[in-house]
Amino acid sequence: MSKNLEDIDIDKKKLDRLKFYILKAERENLRTRQDTNEQMVEKVRKLIEEEVKKCY
Repeated sequence: MSKNLEDIDIDKKKLDRLKFYILKAERENLRTRQDTNEQMVEKVRKLIEEEVKKCY
C-alpha cells in the first residue's frame, strides 16, 4: 500500500519544532566545527526519528 504525498497529514507545530532543533544543531556545529557532515546527517536523522516516535 503506497501513499501519495497529498494523503499525508503534517502537524505544522511539530514540523516547526523539528526545524528549530535541526537549525539549532546546525548553528552549534557551525560555531564549534565539532561534527563532520556525516555526523551531522546522523544527528538530523536521529532528531527526525525521535520526533516521529513522540508522535506515534
